[in-house]
Amino acid sequence: MRAVLLLCLILPLSLAQAQSLQVQPHTFQALTVPVVAPPPFAQVIEREVPALMKEARIQGVAVGLIVGGKLAYAKGFGFADHAGKVRVTPDTVFVAASLAKPIASWVTMRLAEQGRVKLDESVADVLSPWPLAQSPFDPRLITIRRLLSHTAGTTLGGYQGWLDYKELPSLEESLAGKTNGRGAVELFAPVGVKFQYSGGGYTLMQLAIERTTQRKYSDLARELVFRPLGMKHSSVAMTPEVLAGAAQGHGDDGRPVPMRYYVEQAPSTLTTTVRDFTRWMIAGMANTAGAHPLTQAQLAQMYIPAELSTPRAPDEGVYGLGHFIERLGDGSTAVGHDGRNQAGFRAHFLMRPQSGDGIVFFSNSRSGLALDRVVCLWGADVAKADPVTACKK
Repeated sequence: MRAVLLLCLILPLSLAQAQSLQVQPHTFQALTVPVVAPPPFAQVIEREVPALMKEARIQGVAVGLIVGGKLAYAKGFGFADHAGKVRVTPDTVFVAASLAKPIASWVTMRLAEQGRVKLDESVADVLSPWPLAQSPFDPRLITIRRLLSHTAGTTLGGYQGWLDYKELPSLEESLAGKTNGRGAVELFAPVGVKFQYSGGGYTLMQLAIERTTQRKYSDLARELVFRPLGMKHSSVAMTPEVLAGAAQGHGDDGRPVPMRYYVEQAPSTLTTTVRDFTRWMIAGMANTAGAHPLTQAQLAQMYIPAELSTPRAPDEGVYGLGHFIERLGDGSTAVGHDGRNQAGFRAHFLMRPQSGDGIVFFSNSRSGLALDRVVCLWGADVAKADPVTACKK
């Protein structure tokens, strides 16, 4: 009798528990995180990139899209290797060539913040004997700021690179003309008169930084930029070890081309991934989450056109410190840079620092230049401009 009574008391509780358990699946469903839809411009990327790859014989591409200060879309297309077996992903390491220049601007700004270099003092003070040939122009007026903005009157736009890592010259030898056919860096004009894109000027700056700090430039880039931003797969030390896991380059015809090595790291040797590089882009924007090694005041210096002592030519590039500066169709300011080298790599990024949006692509084909169309379409999209007019084929 007591057993029956106990059973009667337990059963209602068990039924209540069972009913409670029946509700649990609905509770869990309510807590499920919704899938975030890709941003609308992702449709343009997924339409244009495969078509351009086919048309221009592009082997592999990685694209990143930043919206509202966050990486909203990242995707790889095609293959990273010659054999067509390794798929490109947002974590594929690409050679980004001249995208090293905006990174160099960060290195110098951080060193200036620490008082280890002076942006507006003569580099001739630390480069003795002077490594360039005699010229009619005064080298004592050359500063790091002028070198960063390509207004120092120096020559040599880009570098050929070397097929054998063991052939790399010293920085002094490179400046003097050991550049595999590209010639020496020279002074062709007075400081501050005009803009002329000069990888040679960045090499001169790299030598000044290494002499001043008594440190390797590649170590400074890692300590001052890559490590604070968590860019674990980025480097300017273009060694065989660094490049062993990187994408392999291809020519205009789609055929493999061998890797090239460069001692000129400040202008030429960034290796990175979409996920890493977009971390850096986001850190260069206003009011974004995450680490910000540079202040907004320091960033603003980079995004202001360099001053010239003569009127700027109508077709002359507008450049700040390590960044090209563009005015989009809606009047907003965008900054960016492109990169290309003889080893078959193309790269381009463009971003609006104030609104927190941007785009970047990396390609392991020389013909990846065709992908600039996607960057143009993005600029038209964010500026609410007509893409047909702005980005004619």
